[in-house]
Amino acid sequence: MNHELLNVIKKYTIESHNELICYLLEKSKDNIIAMLIDLLTMYINDKNSSTIREIINVVLAAGYEHNMGKIGYNGFKQNINIDGNYIKCEAKPKNINTEEFEKFKKGQRKTCPSKLNGGGNFTDYTFSRFEKDKKENLNMLISGSIDGRLIYILEFPFNYHKFLSNLEEKLSKWESKLLGSKTVREV
Repeated sequence: MNHELLNVIKKYTIESHNELICYLLEKSKDNIIAMLIDLLTMYINDKNSSTIREIINVVLAAGYEHNMGKIGYNGFKQNINIDGNYIKCEAKPKNINTEEFEKFKKGQRKTCPSKLNGGGNFTDYTFSRFEKDKKENLNMLISGSIDGRLIYILEFPFNYHKFLSNLEEKLSKWESKLLGSKTVREV
């Protein structure tokens, strides 16, 4: 990480807003640009946070506004065909880090990293959420990026029959696996 960026992050967390602004005003334009690029690169490629990639999906997809709340759908847009109701969307971004492929080639990583395949992550997804999502008639925004550079965004209705059947099958397998492990623990 850029040493100047680290100083800015520390100042942001322990000093006042005014102190941070004074510190930044002393920096050159090139230094500010370098820090911003480092911060964006770090944040967009962070394996543990997809927030910025979700925002990118939503704002680049046709007509959506991003929902800043962590709970609920990622975005919405007004549907002029349905009496001004909103179409909600759920973003599922995936980012590939080419360094991980290099590590695999050099034997520094045991398994080959996953590739872009049009899929998304449904962590902690449940059948009750599945039923709710079907009723909401939302759209899915699936994206793929390589080293933080957006390659594609696919938009399709959540209620597309092949998507629903695939997701339901995966949910059933996950639920039976989960229930099986609970049964083993209870014995």
